[in-house]
Amino acid sequence: MWDAMFMGMRSMSRDESMVEYMLKMLIQVLINFSLGLLMALVIFIFGLWSIIKSYQPNPLTAVAFFLSAACAAFAFVSTYLFLVYGAAAGGLYGTAKIISANGGRIEGPGDRRRYQNVRNRPHYY
Repeated sequence: MWDAMFMGMRSMSRDESMVEYMLKMLIQVLINFSLGLLMALVIFIFGLWSIIKSYQPNPLTAVAFFLSAACAAFAFVSTYLFLVYGAAAGGLYGTAKIISANGGRIEGPGDRRRYQNVRNRPHYY
């Protein structure tokens, strides 16, 4: 998460819009969650065998418990990542639908009134 924190503190470039910046931040957070959970899964699976060996069970019980615990851990990580990516995709889809309903603008349809009486003509003093 440190790279996302420092990415949030950096300033946007001139050629970058707010939407591009927010998408970069979202992708960075998703990558951080994915890598963090996958590394935690690998470390858990390697540590699990040493915990099982410390109890000195018979080999069949040890392998059965190891496989069931590893499958449960994999199911948890995959479900969590599926939900996180689904929430991100749903949020982007909802935002895209709102923008397309407003004619491609992020502002609402009532914001046009504010600029109705503005005339773009040069002022000479």
